[in-house]
Amino acid sequence: MKIGILGGTFDPPHFAHKEIALRAKTQFGLSKVIFIPTGNPWQKSPQTSSYHRSEMTSLLIEDIDEFELSDIEIDSNKKTYTVETLQKLNFNPSETYFILGADAALGIKSWKTFNQLQYLCNFIIAPRSGVDILELQKNFPFNFNEISGSELDISSVNIRNLILNKEDINQFIPRNIQNYIESNNLY
Repeated sequence: MKIGILGGTFDPPHFAHKEIALRAKTQFGLSKVIFIPTGNPWQKSPQTSSYHRSEMTSLLIEDIDEFELSDIEIDSNKKTYTVETLQKLNFNPSETYFILGADAALGIKSWKTFNQLQYLCNFIIAPRSGVDILELQKNFPFNFNEISGSELDISSVNIRNLILNKEDINQFIPRNIQNYIESNNLY
């Protein structure tokens, strides 16, 4: 059974997260995609708690049976690292597909013991604006497959700014997540 793993801060989760997972599932024959909100990420400082980010991610994927939410990192007070999460999951490496954006892929050499990742999973990379595939092929340290389709240039940072400025976010986030954000006074 091929399993996709999509980790991230999901602060907030948006349509591009869902679309990338759908494309990966279809293009690579994944049985399911597991969304893993970071608990205490070492490279970012989330604006909201891991609890809220997990709840919003659950709302994003609730209508797709092949998508699951994992809380494996949520309750961690210590910094969370991809290599440790994949080790805990202990899936068959040949059937595990780690999904990441091209921008994150270019920074993978800064990740904790990144060289161990090649023994834990395969890589599927989503195109991102400003990242050329040739640059990725030259700098990404492992074999990978690229998700085909147009670049989805949606950013959680930009969405938070739109919310802060009370601008429309309907094209980026489903209504159920907007309601959650409003009812919990997030951002």
